[in-house]
Amino acid sequence: MPSPAGLLAFTRDESLIEALRATMDAQHQVSIVTTDGALSDHLLASLTRAVLIDSAASHFPVAQLTARLKAQFPDLVLVVAGTVADQGALASQITDGSVFRFLHKPVSTQRVKLFVESAFRRSDTAPAAIAAATPTPPVRTPSGPRSRTPLVLAAVVAAIAVAGGLWLANRDATPTAATSRATRPVAEAAGRAPAPAELDPETLGVLERADAALARGSLVAPPGDSAADLYRQALAREPGSARAGAGLDAVVDRLLGTAEQALVAERPDDAARLVDFARGLRPDQPRVAFLAAQVAKERERQLLATARRAAAGGDLDRAIAVLESGSSTGSELLGAAKRDLQQREIEKEAANFLALADARLKSGALLEPAQDNARFYLESARALMPQGAALQPVERALRAALVDAANGAIATSDLAAAERLIAAGGESGVSREDLAGLRRTLEAARIEGKARALTSLSQAFAERLRQNRLVEPADDSARSVYLRMREADPQHPSTLAARDALGREMMRESQVALARSDLPGAERWIAQAEALGITGAEVTNAKRDLATQRARAARATDVVPVGQLKLVRMVEPRYPADAQARGEAGWVDLEFTVSPTGTVVDIRVVGASSAGVFDEAASDALARWRFKPVERNGVAVPQRARLRIRFDLK
Repeated sequence: MPSPAGLLAFTRDESLIEALRATMDAQHQVSIVTTDGALSDHLLASLTRAVLIDSAASHFPVAQLTARLKAQFPDLVLVVAGTVADQGALASQITDGSVFRFLHKPVSTQRVKLFVESAFRRSDTAPAAIAAATPTPPVRTPSGPRSRTPLVLAAVVAAIAVAGGLWLANRDATPTAATSRATRPVAEAAGRAPAPAELDPETLGVLERADAALARGSLVAPPGDSAADLYRQALAREPGSARAGAGLDAVVDRLLGTAEQALVAERPDDAARLVDFARGLRPDQPRVAFLAAQVAKERERQLLATARRAAAGGDLDRAIAVLESGSSTGSELLGAAKRDLQQREIEKEAANFLALADARLKSGALLEPAQDNARFYLESARALMPQGAALQPVERALRAALVDAANGAIATSDLAAAERLIAAGGESGVSREDLAGLRRTLEAARIEGKARALTSLSQAFAERLRQNRLVEPADDSARSVYLRMREADPQHPSTLAARDALGREMMRESQVALARSDLPGAERWIAQAEALGITGAEVTNAKRDLATQRARAARATDVVPVGQLKLVRMVEPRYPADAQARGEAGWVDLEFTVSPTGTVVDIRVVGASSAGVFDEAASDALARWRFKPVERNGVAVPQRARLRIRFDLK
């Protein structure tokens, strides 16, 4: 009993076998052979008319094998899977139709399905069309092995018909004798040839023009005179016309056949246009939906291939743009590829940041300058790739570098920089043990540095004190050095000792000022000492002495009438001769001081009846007066007084 019809595959490629089995349906089956002999035996014993040859499975050159099979079994529909070199070897057989399709390896399930279904349509439909067009008398088959002679004859005619159909689908092609022989009235293909009397002459003329357009390959152009337009005109005039309907089916079939060829040639845009034409003519034709899906898949495949090439060349931006151009299709495969490339772009940018971080680590730019240092670039990479494994070695290197830099800053007494580095180390994940050790070292360095600084300042303070540069110059005096000591450590013994020494010197200067009655100077020194924090009996006594001297000075400046003083000796003034000669009288008001010895000093004229007439005579007389000294608390003190001396001729 002969085997049922289906696809015979000659291959040992497991991926190809898996793809073939995934494409089979209930109406067809696949048989696998792995040797040349098994291939011939299977063909002789079965009805198989569709064969897929894997060039890698044959011991013979693939072109030689296909030529021998075609010579032995002319009705075979051959599909060959192989390399670009194999395609070149089969170029003439592909051109003359001996090899129906060539499938590039490696293959995908989608492309295998497209090629296999095309081969099945070729093997399943061609004999029926030929039988309808050219009846073939039955051929008697002798008993014994099955003869394929009737199939050979049918396959030859089918090959001619199909070749002519493919040629007609190409609107730019030139009609040939083979095409004209293969073209039959469309009504015959539909199974009914209506008599001319059934159609009006004008409709019949439209159909004849449509048949002619179909024959010359004018399927959809030019507008109004294409096979599609003319058959639709005929249907508009005669809606039930089987001939016009069959003509549209023929146009659609050729459009879809050409679309398949465009897909095989990897021209999905051309295939899409042809499918769109076919959909406009027969929206419900099953092959339209199938080929539309195949076009979408081919476009998807090409987009992916283009994107992969761009990505392989390092141009991830272009690869993403290519995938985005197909995003309107809603393809999950394209979306997944786009997301993958976007992730690769992120990883690439993160890798660039890590490279910059590594370069800054090597140059020592750990924290500065801002936005161009190792920590900045590491954080930038972490923001893009929080869990990236590539972060870890750079993080470890940064932590180690921060610890080393902090130790170096401490060694050079740059304690402020060390503090910043330790803080950054804490933020960057330096271990608690390392941080604690750094802080101990930093604190010890601070204590040691403070001690050295205070020793140096103490020496400078003592030098300024010996030079009596207590407050001047303001930036290089004992007081300015003490203020630096207080800023370094206000409670350090040397700081407190400096304060006390400076305070004592200031209080001594206040006593000197009091002794020379420089009350403002004494007050300034006392205020300077108090500003340092000097307190106690010494300050209290100095302030009391200052108050006493101020009170004494105030009393000394009080002017009292001369009658409050006890006059010891009085000298009458000499009457000026000029005034006496003129008979002029007058007076002079005088202020003066009675000294602690009773003498009159500091005489000033404060008023006179006639300016300059009696002034000199009055002042000379007063200068020889003597008073009893004024005493307060048993101490003779100066006293200011006022006196009017009159000059009268009587």
